[in-house]
Amino acid sequence: MIVDGDSSPMPLLSVVQVVGRTILAGRLAGQGDCPLLVAAARQVPGGSPFVLDLAGVEVISASYFSAALWPLWSLNEPEVYPVLANIPADGVDDILLVLKDQNAAVWRERSALPRGHAPELLGTLDPPLKTTLQFVLEKGEATAADLFESDRTIGVTAWSNRLAALYQIRILRRRKDGRRLIYAPSWKEQYHG
Repeated sequence: MIVDGDSSPMPLLSVVQVVGRTILAGRLAGQGDCPLLVAAARQVPGGSPFVLDLAGVEVISASYFSAALWPLWSLNEPEVYPVLANIPADGVDDILLVLKDQNAAVWRERSALPRGHAPELLGTLDPPLKTTLQFVLEKGEATAADLFESDRTIGVTAWSNRLAALYQIRILRRRKDGRRLIYAPSWKEQYHG
């Protein structure tokens, strides 16, 4: 269920409301719930971030996260940009296991509502990707050419590949402006050229 809260600029998808339970464990349960979560995420306007709210979840296992929730980070048509919120304390390590296995990170809100600050990164990025993300965060949005101007020791193609890798795991989103691809943090309000 997507709720468009007045105090949050991002739509909110309650995992408990979508799957109807608070114990989220096991690969088979995750595979069964994945189509429900994908259908709910497809209600989000394309290109938009949304809060994937785990409020009320008592247990979430690594196998469940991998089978049911992680596929949302590669969902196309529409592209969506999940931001995790209200992760049960005991579930953080399980989610980190999946992220480590995927060599990925995700945006995380400490609570779904109210917002007013930037989410934090959960997981570990390789140093080159972390440096790239830091440059984009400082600039607000950037192209590979912009990053090359900031650090000429790294070629435009390398910057472009790093930006694309961050886009693939939905840390950044992108828009096309002529031939240029402009990247911004995925949780930021929709941006325009």
